Amino acid sequence: MAHMRALYRSGRQGDALQSFEELRRELAEELGASPGPEAAALHRAILRQEPQLATPAIGSRSCRMNLPAPLTPLIGRREAAAQVLARLDPRAPARLVTLTGLGGVGKTRLAIAAAGGAAERYTDGVWLVELAGLGAPSDPDDIAERVITTLGLCDTAATEPDLDDLVGWLCRAVADKQLLILLDNCEHLIESVALFTKSLLSAVPAAHLLLTSQEALDIPGEVVHPVSPLALPELTDPQTVARSSAVELFVQRAAAAVPGFALDADNAAAVSTVCRRLDGIPLALELVASRLRTLSPQELAARLDDRFARPDVSARGLPDRQQTLRGMLDWSWQLLTPDERTVLRRLVVHADGCVMASAQAFCADGDLPAERVPDLISRLVDRSLVVREGDRFRLLESVAAYCAERLAEAGEENAVRARFVRYCTESAERESERLRGPEQRCALDRLNAETVNLRRALDLAVAQGPAGYAVRLVNALGWYWFLRGRFPEARRSLRSALTADADAAPGARRAAGAWLAGVELRASPGDAAPLPVDEDPTAGVDDPVLRGRLQWFVGTGLTGRGHLDEGRALVEAALAGARAVRDRWGEAAALVELAGHGPAPEGAAESGAALFREVDDRWGQLRANRSLALAAAHRGDPVRTERLHREGLLMAEELGLWTEVVETLTLLGGAALADGLVERATELYERALSVSAERAYHRGEIRAEIGLGHAARLRGDRDAAASHLHRALAKSRSSGHATHAAAALEELGLLTRA
Repeated sequence: MAHMRALYRSGRQGDALQSFEELRRELAEELGASPGPEAAALHRAILRQEPQLATPAIGSRSCRMNLPAPLTPLIGRREAAAQVLARLDPRAPARLVTLTGLGGVGKTRLAIAAAGGAAERYTDGVWLVELAGLGAPSDPDDIAERVITTLGLCDTAATEPDLDDLVGWLCRAVADKQLLILLDNCEHLIESVALFTKSLLSAVPAAHLLLTSQEALDIPGEVVHPVSPLALPELTDPQTVARSSAVELFVQRAAAAVPGFALDADNAAAVSTVCRRLDGIPLALELVASRLRTLSPQELAARLDDRFARPDVSARGLPDRQQTLRGMLDWSWQLLTPDERTVLRRLVVHADGCVMASAQAFCADGDLPAERVPDLISRLVDRSLVVREGDRFRLLESVAAYCAERLAEAGEENAVRARFVRYCTESAERESERLRGPEQRCALDRLNAETVNLRRALDLAVAQGPAGYAVRLVNALGWYWFLRGRFPEARRSLRSALTADADAAPGARRAAGAWLAGVELRASPGDAAPLPVDEDPTAGVDDPVLRGRLQWFVGTGLTGRGHLDEGRALVEAALAGARAVRDRWGEAAALVELAGHGPAPEGAAESGAALFREVDDRWGQLRANRSLALAAAHRGDPVRTERLHREGLLMAEELGLWTEVVETLTLLGGAALADGLVERATELYERALSVSAERAYHRGEIRAEIGLGHAARLRGDRDAAASHLHRALAKSRSSGHATHAAAALEELGLLTRA
């Protein structure tokens, strides 16, 4: 039982239920017995997801921070971290703090430490948004899109009038949130970041921003905190030298490179010289510490003296400390083998790092076998030129900027960028196929992890080609954007690809146009009239399987906007096409959609569910379960209704599909009310409201508020009912949801007459 509870609390409800089935089977086979009442009660509680199981709720505080865990202690920054932390307080008058300093000085590390210390102060979370991979020029909407994605905001269901204004959408979505956003590496986007920052802070009174940049924004209200290099040793005796934070960092990194290394009377003077020669710049210290594998501290100090006596041409004219870092990067580069240089400069095109398999596929060529890449990257990690974070490898921003220069010098820049576009497109196409079937969760996770790189690849494809790849990439990502509810991103990406990639294959362009039509139907404001679809937008799509699926996508969009006849006609065409080419997924999707509008809904839904089980598509099974549950509710079978919705809820949580979680919780709340279970309905609606508010899913918030108002009316709490319903009405009107506004008014009328 403890195992079942642990599985459930870790978010693995399906595994917890499977554990009970295994227990039941073993007891029956070995003892001829059944699980005891306590185990059976736990099984029922897991099925119902009862609050007393104490599973952290979706959107709980544990989920409200994405800061990376530090791999090593923060050295020499205790006072600075305390000073920054003191500024990060929801009650503080200054809401914009910018950490400034040269590259490699440790701004990001200090910012993450301070933000982590402030996590408990911000009820809606602390979020790191990395801007280094966002190419220049970028506008404020590009920054807003990155923030929306990072916060996991659910911008799916027609929440605002103008989704082309992503800054405005974001400001409205988080208008009542108390959160801290850390924008890292802003220096190449200063003007856009300044505009974004002014808009966000003026519209969101409880939001705070922490920035890292090589220069300040220079806007009203900004508090600038310069980040200096680490403290240098003043003398050479070991005890005095050891008190220097620069020495402490150097010795720590040296001990990692050479186990057993320690500061002593023999090396203290040399270590002091090294740290002073490198101006206490953390990145420079880390880069040279690895050289102790082959040099003594005394030899290292002598090499540095010699090197800085004859600086490279590339470092001349820079300020002294920038010369120091540039000199260390030059030296590190010169000590690399040709193959190590090749891998390092090719990695720079990745905007958000990569996994080893990607590095092998991308960095290898005819002269560099893929099997050698892991060893080369390992050596680059040892030299502090590549950072490993979990299963991903990335370059620090200072190293990346240097390697970008080396890539251009090698004459590889355009070729490597084109190769990156091809690689990302082909990877996305492979993952797209996996999104419909047993590998759905893995494909979602992979595409989530590669979001920034895919955005970078699309930007490059739009700007410089190769021809056809921008359209191919958006076609590959269409279904992913739908599952994740990223309609503004889909809309902007599809439009830009179709505008820029005029030389793409006609069939591919028609497919992208169909994706865009379906997205427009879903992303239009409130209950506004949908985009006219005068003809089948999928005509001309070459692949019959894809065409049928796109007919379904556009058809369901039309149906969702109330154009039932037009939508049904397209879905019926999709069904006929799927059967003609034996596309079981397409047939299943069409059957489940038609089940809601046909004469025998349960039969069509059962057929669709069976096909979705056959192809092992969890999203499809979730949708089929919902249709079957609604049919069961219609014929008065509350037990089957709840069971099907509960199964669907597990699937939605397993896939991380938060809109589906909210919709299912809301349907469960309605089923509980229909069964007279007012308290249970209240708990379910409160969960739906919590998840919706966390993700800025306005339609979910409105429906949950209406449900809570209904439940409060039934238990006789008129004040609570009125409060919930007036909030629902206000949100409905502000976001253009006339249908939901009418529902709230109807419920208010019932309350008035009660």
